[in-house]
Amino acid sequence: MNDRNVANAARQDEKATVYVKALSPLHLGSGQADVNVDAEVIHDDVGLPYFPAKRFKGLLYESALEVAEMAELSGLNLLKKAEIDSLFQRGCAGEAQLIVPNLYLENQDAMHESWAYLEKAFPALFQPSDVLESYTSLRYQTKIDRETGTAADTSLHNMRVVDAGLVFKGEIAIIDGNRRDWEILVLALRNLSGAGLKRTRGFGHIVCAMEQDGNDILSSILKDVLAQAEGGRQ
Repeated sequence: MNDRNVANAARQDEKATVYVKALSPLHLGSGQADVNVDAEVIHDDVGLPYFPAKRFKGLLYESALEVAEMAELSGLNLLKKAEIDSLFQRGCAGEAQLIVPNLYLENQDAMHESWAYLEKAFPALFQPSDVLESYTSLRYQTKIDRETGTAADTSLHNMRVVDAGLVFKGEIAIIDGNRRDWEILVLALRNLSGAGLKRTRGFGHIVCAMEQDGNDILSSILKDVLAQAEGGRQ
């Protein structure tokens, strides 16, 4: 399939597979803590971490707004806030409906089945906490007292992070959408490079990809969009 056909594919097909790869440790907080972990990551019933749909959609919206701001500063007719709000249904209801799912680890179904079996068959050996530890790590931090230059009392905390290199995936859809809706989504995905806590301190670096039928449609659509924007530079 040539680039033009790949780029046009999203016009006809409402769905595409999105991939998010953790390039550095990633904290997808659950809002929960216990005696051992101050900040836990969100996970399913058997202990497999996942990327929550609501959080991912929120990041995409913020990323799209950032693209619009950069385009305006650069004098590029690339993306407008009004069309972003329409697609993400922020303050207005557009015709298109963006469906963003939870993103799960690759081979999630097979892994879930295997871990569920082991946890049921050997409960003394396998618990969800054990599974979670297979895909995550604990990171410790402390607050430094500026006056003494030493660690402040009772300041040692930890948080669990998803290990770098893990890939989350899910099937995203745009119902009653058009070519422009997919372009907005592509720009948001391409610009999205951080998620979770401490993104400015080496954590949460991510990269996104999107495919249909095994073909990279993110790069193809992006190429067309940028060419059109450059041609219509303000």
